Amino acid sequence: MLVKEEAKRRIKLGCAAAGALVAALLIATCPIPGLSYQATAVLGILIMAIVWWITGVLPEFVTAVVMAVLFVVVAGISVGATFSTFASSTWWLLLSAFTLGVGMKTSGLMRRIALAIVRKFPRTFRCQVIAQLVTGTVLGPLIPSLAVKGAMLAPLAMSIGDELGYERQGKRATGLFAAMLVGIRTVAPTIVSASVTGYALMATLPADVQEQFNMASWFVAALPWLVVVLALNYFLIMGMYGRGEKAGSSSESVGAPGNAQSLKQSSRGGTDLNDNQSIPDGLGPLSVVEKRMLAIILVTVVLWATEPFHHISAMAVGLAALVFMFVLKVIDVPAFKSGVNWTSLLFIGIALGLGSVFAEAGLNDWVMQTCGPAFQALAGNPYLLVLGIGVITVVLRFLIVSEVAYLNLLMAFLVPMAASVGVNPWVLGFSAYALVIAWFAKYQSPIYLAAFYAVDGKMAKHSELAKYCGVYLATCLVGLAVCVPYWQWMGLL
Repeated sequence: MLVKEEAKRRIKLGCAAAGALVAALLIATCPIPGLSYQATAVLGILIMAIVWWITGVLPEFVTAVVMAVLFVVVAGISVGATFSTFASSTWWLLLSAFTLGVGMKTSGLMRRIALAIVRKFPRTFRCQVIAQLVTGTVLGPLIPSLAVKGAMLAPLAMSIGDELGYERQGKRATGLFAAMLVGIRTVAPTIVSASVTGYALMATLPADVQEQFNMASWFVAALPWLVVVLALNYFLIMGMYGRGEKAGSSSESVGAPGNAQSLKQSSRGGTDLNDNQSIPDGLGPLSVVEKRMLAIILVTVVLWATEPFHHISAMAVGLAALVFMFVLKVIDVPAFKSGVNWTSLLFIGIALGLGSVFAEAGLNDWVMQTCGPAFQALAGNPYLLVLGIGVITVVLRFLIVSEVAYLNLLMAFLVPMAASVGVNPWVLGFSAYALVIAWFAKYQSPIYLAAFYAVDGKMAKHSELAKYCGVYLATCLVGLAVCVPYWQWMGLL
């Protein structure tokens, strides 16, 4: 055993050294045409960080800090750009969302809600997957931040898995996490209010196209894509995660001892709890703390959903909720210190800052100029055009980290091209928006980062979820292909 551990340690160190060597050679030789020293250095440092993240030579947040320091010292990126996320509303909104999760857990409200969902839906994996898909889709238009929805719903999904006796990081827990993520994300491109990215994309469209696509007409045009992607993911999640694993007990189950034990015993030897097996409440009426937490959650969600009317920023609402949790004694300082995943927030803050780093280094413009001819070559065939934009988007998102920045750059190029080939620019923007989500690497997606670290990575392994990312993006492409004749019928293509 000691020999194997020593071998693993040496492999990690070797990979770490190889990553650093590649970065050093890239920076020293600067072989990429059209890139400045600064941009080449940023690419080299990012490659090194990715290798270190994959091999786990250091904790993720430590590697992120090393990367940020090298951006400033070696690449000459400004401190403001490198750490821009910590001065943005996004990071503070995530802090408030993580704290809301702590309050729901410590008050007992999260467990109560989890048990309610388990009781309302039949206790089969199939029905709980449907519950996750429906919950994410219904909540989609109400809260404009996908990351906040991920941070709030991931702990709830894990609690449901625990109550049903699914082993954490097992197949069924992974399936529930995937369903939760798919439900939250898939509705976003179809309803403008479901994500700030939708508003950003709307702003890139010409004025006459914006008048043509109000919220209702946008949804009608995108509806076939939504139906196809949700249906395909349901069947794929069932096929990939719904078989071959018996319901068992999580080694870290958070349920109350009596109820959790009854679930464990009832699930032995079977693949699911059946509908005849009752799940006792055992919690009694809502406690005072639960009532306070419920009131805070309801008011917060209502204010988030009605932001277009009162214009109070989601960040301000979230931080106010954080304050009220302390004022009403839902949480205290020790719970805040221990419950919030501070190392994850540090990692997320640095990872999301990559968008500003790339913009300052000029990488975004270089990527779009390099790929411009590829977009032009696709214009002759509607299927090639729509699917090609989707595929190119998946590839470029490894380099252009910000979804909003990518769509802005892409549409600056595609809007004039759309006019020349007789295509409505909304189709091109939607085709990119449909595939702009990716979580092959953690730094690519704020929603994935928020959801994954809201449960400390305990519900599902990143390696398994990265595999499902490819599956999900494939379903998004299928959805686009199905939409082509529909959009032709509508006169958009």
